[in-house]
Amino acid sequence: MSIRGRWQVVETPGYDMALASAYILFDEAGGEFAFDCLTGSIHGACHGDAVQFGWQGNDEMEPAEGGRLGRTAG
Repeated sequence: MSIRGRWQVVETPGYDMALASAYILFDEAGGEFAFDCLTGSIHGACHGDAVQFGWQGNDEMEPAEGGRLGRTAG
C-alpha cells in the first residue's frame, strides 16, 4: 500500500485538532497538511508504505516546524 495521497485525520491523541477538515497530503513533491490552526508544507520522501519528512508552517500565526517518520498499519 502506498502512503501517497490525501489522508483524513480522524484522531490526534492529546490534542483537540482532528476536525472534519483536518488532512495530510503526501505526493511526489512532498505535500501539505491542515490540522485546525496548524497548517504547512511537507518536504520529504515516500517509499511504498513509509514516509520520512520535515515540515514548515504556522500554528495560530506563529512559525512552526518539525519532522516525522511514519508507516501505514496493516
